[in-house]
Amino acid sequence: MKNQPRLLDAQECAVLLLRLLEMRNEESPAVSRVRLSELTLRRLWGRDRISRELLEEIQEWLWRGGWSLFYARTTYAAVRTSAVLSWARLSSKRMAENLKEIRDGIFDFDRHLHLIDGEPGLED
Repeated sequence: MKNQPRLLDAQECAVLLLRLLEMRNEESPAVSRVRLSELTLRRLWGRDRISRELLEEIQEWLWRGGWSLFYARTTYAAVRTSAVLSWARLSSKRMAENLKEIRDGIFDFDRHLHLIDGEPGLED
C-alpha cells in the first residue's frame, strides 16, 4: 500500500537542505555560501509556499548544522556560520556621537535617507 503524501516538518526540511549543501561541497571547490531560489526550496521541501513560521523553524535546525539561511531581497542565501565568524566586526562605538544626538532628539535622519534608497545597479 502506498504511503499518503505528507508535508515535511522543519527538521526534515533542514536535513534535506544540509544534504544538498553536502552534495555541493563534495564537488570542488567547496562553498561556504550559496544562493537558493524560492522555487528550489519549494521543490526540495515539497511545498507550494514557505511560511515565515516554517522558515524560522528550519533556520533553527540549520544553525545546529552550522549554516544560516536568510532571505536576501529576491533570493534566499545560506552561509556557513564558521565563515561568518572570520568576517570583520562592526561596532556601534564609532557612532557614539550620533547615538547621543538620537537620545537628545537632534539627529537629522533626513540627511541620511539616501542610505536606504537601494543598492546601485540593482533594479526592483
